[in-house]
Amino acid sequence: MKFLRDYKTFLALLIPFLAIPWIMLGDFHLLLFNFSHDRLEIGGFAIEMSTFAMISLLLLLGVALTLISALSLSRFYCGTLCPNTFFAHLLNLFKGKKTSFFSKAAGFILLAFLASMLAFSLVAYGISTDELIDAIAHLTFAGWLVIILSLLMIAEIYMVQGWYCAYLCPYGAITAILPIEDRLTYRFDDPNINCTECEGCVKICPIPDLDIRHGFDIRCIQCGLCEEACEKVFAKCTRPSLIHPEKRSILRAGGRRSMGVFVAIIVIMLLTTAGIVTLLDEKRLESCRLENRALY
Repeated sequence: MKFLRDYKTFLALLIPFLAIPWIMLGDFHLLLFNFSHDRLEIGGFAIEMSTFAMISLLLLLGVALTLISALSLSRFYCGTLCPNTFFAHLLNLFKGKKTSFFSKAAGFILLAFLASMLAFSLVAYGISTDELIDAIAHLTFAGWLVIILSLLMIAEIYMVQGWYCAYLCPYGAITAILPIEDRLTYRFDDPNINCTECEGCVKICPIPDLDIRHGFDIRCIQCGLCEEACEKVFAKCTRPSLIHPEKRSILRAGGRRSMGVFVAIIVIMLLTTAGIVTLLDEKRLESCRLENRALY
């Protein structure tokens, strides 16, 4: 199926993301920020950490990964690895003027299921899966968090998807600071003026008022929906799409200024490592193999 081939990279990362919270190595998880027991579990070992220290660690890792991704992958992440774009393409398979009600309902159920799985896994990195299942059953805080995140994802997909990507997404804001045209992976190419002016690429674009025919736009999330729309139009006359992706290595997705990008990434990694070491070396932290003990 073309959809699965196009998103093989996303699925290759999604599967381990969903699986990691379930993996146990001995008495502890492969990776778990265990807020309910005040400890970080990693690689089958546990380190006692306060809630403040774990939140600080998560923020540090989140900022570092976002900056490194923005400098290297740039909008490649938005178009290939972002769950929002994946859901947009999946939704596109189940909607249309000629699509039946049952097909649209099936699409909604599938999207709701995937959104719930994603929300469950996201919360499961902060509480064990057994405790999270119990929290959902008894509607405690963690259970409500899963439900609210699921509903927010579904609402965002159906109501404000493009608006969120263009104006609210923090990753999009960071990549917009570096508007290098070389980062663009989808281009409109019409030397023979074959465009039918159907504006299918404009209508399907999730970003408000974005027209790829006008050239580079820093808001473009590289989702490729415009290419799909153009392919459908020209499939009737056996002509190739006027919108096509550039064949480019993931490592070159961030542009050609490789030396500056490389230095920036190394600096970010060194600062992040120093921050992690500082957090893990605090006197109040203590390695443990049993249950939590009082910290002195």
